Amino acid sequence: MGGTQELRGALPAMGLLAVPLPRGLSPGFNLKCIKDKKVPIGVTVVVAALLLAIIALAAKKCPSCPSCPAPILPSCLENGIGYREKCFYFVEDEADWNRSQISCLSLGAHLATIDTQEELRFLLRYGSSLRYWVGLRREGSGPWKWFNGSLFNNPFDVRGKGQCAYISVDGISSDWCFQMKYSVCSHPQKRPSGIPKDSEIPLNFT
Repeated sequence: MGGTQELRGALPAMGLLAVPLPRGLSPGFNLKCIKDKKVPIGVTVVVAALLLAIIALAAKKCPSCPSCPAPILPSCLENGIGYREKCFYFVEDEADWNRSQISCLSLGAHLATIDTQEELRFLLRYGSSLRYWVGLRREGSGPWKWFNGSLFNNPFDVRGKGQCAYISVDGISSDWCFQMKYSVCSHPQKRPSGIPKDSEIPLNFT
């Protein structure tokens, strides 16, 4: 009660008129009540601000989502045969070694490389009794090299004195590069963009 009377007495001194208290307020109303009610409101505002700050920091630290993976190209074309990490294509149109390489390039491939005895057995099983050019050649009596210039690591013998290699029922043999034969092409199962263009592959054997 004393607090209210003091307030009423102070109002004229401040140039303000005293007005009756609203009906909802008891005579024992004290200004301290207003201050007491401000405390929980202030705490709520501070807590909300802290939560927003934590969420903002968490969003900033969260690693950005990885970009979508590049689409995977089909493993093998419709007429290809998949074996381990390669696709093989048996082309039964006779041509010399150079033209056979060009035919393979039209498939997005190259004359086949054979890295293991298992791959050779696989090709012999599918190649029936025909003769197929592969991507192995040499200059004169020099070392055998694959079409991309890498040295042949001798996983099998190459018979004959020719300069271009082919497969037949007897394994790997060689012949003059101008001879007409079928061809077997290959490329990795998930074909990379770096398959050599025909301008990058030497085609000067005769």
